[in-house]
Amino acid sequence: MSQALSERMDKLNSLKRRRATEVEQGNRRDRNLEFQRSKENPRLEARTERKKQESMKLKEKQEAKSTGVDYERKQFWKYSAESVNAWEKKMAKKAKMANTGFADHTQAANKKYVKLMSDFKPDMNAYAEKKLLSIEQAIRNGEDPSDFSSAANNLEYASLNDKPSKEALERLSLEIKRQIIQRETRSRDRKETSDDISWINEKNRVFNQKIARFYDKYTKEIRENLERGTAL
Repeated sequence: MSQALSERMDKLNSLKRRRATEVEQGNRRDRNLEFQRSKENPRLEARTERKKQESMKLKEKQEAKSTGVDYERKQFWKYSAESVNAWEKKMAKKAKMANTGFADHTQAANKKYVKLMSDFKPDMNAYAEKKLLSIEQAIRNGEDPSDFSSAANNLEYASLNDKPSKEALERLSLEIKRQIIQRETRSRDRKETSDDISWINEKNRVFNQKIARFYDKYTKEIRENLERGTAL
């Protein structure tokens, strides 16, 4: 009885050790992958894709020129009139909202307000209901229903019962969270890895980062072999 229990305990301990080894190897593998991902240059792929698109566009222009086809007119065939008008409006809006440099805080706040209002989608049904109520109130008070300023000056315009809906509060909460996340992810500060201290000062750290972004992909296999040998 005691011998069978001892064998079971040995088997259990063996399974625990194997499980711990598998977990450790998995953590090491995930950590190495995350480290390699942090060293890759995300702009390199975008630059390569942009050059590929430019080469394809140049090839199409050369083919159109050799066959006597108007390239610009051929490009218009790919889009409808509605999509072209929408694109032109988008480009005009983008040019209007282009960053011309910091002038003062008032201009920056106004630009931010205009951008938020351009993305704002009002509830037109609630607006129509509110407008109808204000017109009825103006008629009861003997005022001109077309004059909205009279309704705005009324004491009942902003009563205690006039509260935003739950959907409006939820949209406000989601928008605030989105802005917070956008501000946090906009930071250009790079997070340092605590397990890769290979620099002696700030200038050397920046230099090592530049070297790693361009050459780590070529030395990845050598480094993994060295790390694997060290781990074994």
